[in-house]
Amino acid sequence: MAPRWDIEHSSRIDAATPTRPPTPATVQRNRPTVLRPKRHLSADSPLASETHFAVDPEPVATDLTLAEIAANHLDFLHHEAFYRVSTDYEVTAFHVLWFGLEADSETVERSETVGHGALVEAVPEGANYLRGWFRGTKSVVGDAHDGTGPLCEANLSRDDAVEYLAERVETWAADREVILPE
Repeated sequence: MAPRWDIEHSSRIDAATPTRPPTPATVQRNRPTVLRPKRHLSADSPLASETHFAVDPEPVATDLTLAEIAANHLDFLHHEAFYRVSTDYEVTAFHVLWFGLEADSETVERSETVGHGALVEAVPEGANYLRGWFRGTKSVVGDAHDGTGPLCEANLSRDDAVEYLAERVETWAADREVILPE
C-alpha cells in the first residue's frame, strides 16, 4: 500500500511524491462500506416490503381525523412516536405523551392508554427537553392529585389533572401542532 501523504509529511516531498489525484479504482477500493436497505419507503416503493421497515398495506381505519385516531386507535403508553405521511410523502413526526398518572400518583392504580394523551409535533433539537419537561409536569400533577407535595393544599380530581396536563402541553408547544383526542 502506498504511504499516506498528510501535512505532517510535507518536509518529505520529493520527485517520487505522487502529485496527481487518486484514480477512481483507488478511491473505490478505499471507500468505506455504507450499509443501506435495498429498498426504502418512497413513492416508487411505498411499502418497503422486502425490508424490516415494511409497512402493512392494510389500513387499520380510513377517513378519520388525527384527533379521532388519537382518541380511538393510538396507544399512548406503548408508542414513542407517531408519523403523519401525506399523499406526497411529506412526513411530520409527533411525540406521543401519555397522560397516565399511575407512576406519578399513589392513588391512581390504572390509567387508560388508548385515547389518553397528546401528540406534539416533533422538533429534533427540543426532543429531550420536551420529554424531561413533560416528565416533571406529570410528577407535579401526580402530587397535586394525591394532595401531597409542597404546593398542594387539596386533591386535584383525576379529570382536572388530565385537563391541566392537556392545557400545559398546548401552552408549552406554542407554535407546534398539538393533537388531543376528541
